[in-house]
Amino acid sequence: MPRSPSPIDFPRSLLHSYRSLEVHHHRLLVWGHTIGTVLRLYRGTFHLTVAIRAQRRVELTSGGEVFIRGCRDAHAILERSIRLAQSTQDEIQPVVTVGHSPYADPLLMSALLGIHLPRYPTLRLRIESMFASELAHSVLVSELDLAIITEPSENAQLTLVKLATHPLCVVMPVEHPAATKSSVSMDDFGGVGWMVFPRKSHPSIYDRLMEQARIAAASRVELHHYVSPQETLQLISENFGVAFAAKGIAEQLGGRKIAVRLLMHKTLQITSYLVLRSDQASRLVNEYGRALIRKILPASRLESASGQLLLGL
Repeated sequence: MPRSPSPIDFPRSLLHSYRSLEVHHHRLLVWGHTIGTVLRLYRGTFHLTVAIRAQRRVELTSGGEVFIRGCRDAHAILERSIRLAQSTQDEIQPVVTVGHSPYADPLLMSALLGIHLPRYPTLRLRIESMFASELAHSVLVSELDLAIITEPSENAQLTLVKLATHPLCVVMPVEHPAATKSSVSMDDFGGVGWMVFPRKSHPSIYDRLMEQARIAAASRVELHHYVSPQETLQLISENFGVAFAAKGIAEQLGGRKIAVRLLMHKTLQITSYLVLRSDQASRLVNEYGRALIRKILPASRLESASGQLLLGL
């Protein structure tokens, strides 16, 4: 009689299913017998229908899709645990993995890269650039130790510490009529092309920008999306329009023929947060986070009486 699965068996089979169903989903017809074994295991042992076989096709159920997402998270946590264990065993230099958006404020990045911890003189940083939603997920599943994220969604599993708030800016040719102003509004840019970061990079900011344009009745000629802000310079010089960018990024684009002006709308201000797991137990990561906050917000009170980082600074 087959024995009941142990706590060790479940993660093993879970990760096996992850590799079979997701990574190798395009080989299901070749490995049909392997997939069948996995499906029977979960249906018979855990009463879970991960996928349905119909002749030569295998389709995930709704529960199976949730299951696979969990497998991905478990796989990431396992890999992270292995890296940490190897670092301890081999006495490798301590590493903090930090994430940020491609549009992060350069001043925040300079502060982040300039942290020195006396207790960890050989500390190394591993830097990852991702969009906002990817950053939050990577912190949750421990792929990242901490991240600088622009306006992340509230999550009880994350600690959010406000670092800085800056207005959105417009980058334009010096010949544009609005370049003579100290600050500008959306109605200054009707009838020209717009260059904007992709919505998935910062959904809330993108939506507020489009809503403010609707309220101001500022109609654009064409809407372009950029990944690298540097892409906009040639388009601006070729009279394709104006670009919208965060203050620190926009200031790097300014030059003799390029003007940068602040948008006066309060709804278009951008707030950046330091984000880490609420249950973060690593002394190194917490010390690094506190050092970063002290550098950016020297007058802030960092901890509660229990020693935990305070929220909403």
